[in-house]
Amino acid sequence: MFIKKYTEAVLYGLLLVNLLLHRLYGLPNLSPIVLLLPLAFLSYERLGIKSWWNLSLLALPFLYMLHKENFLALSLQAFAEELFFRAYLMQRLSNFTVSLLFTLPHIILYGHLWSFLTFFPSLLYGFVYQRTGSLALVSLLHLGSNVLWFKVIKFFLCTS
Repeated sequence: MFIKKYTEAVLYGLLLVNLLLHRLYGLPNLSPIVLLLPLAFLSYERLGIKSWWNLSLLALPFLYMLHKENFLALSLQAFAEELFFRAYLMQRLSNFTVSLLFTLPHIILYGHLWSFLTFFPSLLYGFVYQRTGSLALVSLLHLGSNVLWFKVIKFFLCTS
C-alpha cells in the first residue's frame, strides 16, 4: 500500500537524487531510466496510444532533418519526461504543480537562469495533454522545442 500511495513522490525523489549526484559527483545520469519507470504503473489508456493525435508522429522525419545530432537521445528524453510528468504525475497533480516539478530537475541539471524558463513550455505541454490525452503529441511538441532550442536559440546566444 505504501508503494502505491507514494510512488510519485518516491520516483520524483529518485530523479532529483540522481540528477544531484550526476551534477555534483559526475555519476552517470540515469534520468531517462527513472523517467520511464511509470510504464510499469500506467494503463494503455493513460498513454493515449489510441489517440488520433498520434498522427503527429509523422513530423518526426522533419525534426530529424533539422537536428540529426543526438536525435535519438533527444527523442527518448522528451518522451521519458512527458511520460513521467504528464501521463504519470498529472494523474494526481495540477498542471501548475507538475510544471513547477518539471522545472526543478532542469535547474539542477543545467544550473543557469534559462532553466527557469522551462516552466512555461511545461504549462503548454500540460494544457495540450489535458485537452488531447496524447502522450505522442506532447512528446513531439517537447522534442520540437528542444530542437528549436539547440538550433536557433542556442545559436544566437553563442554568437552574441
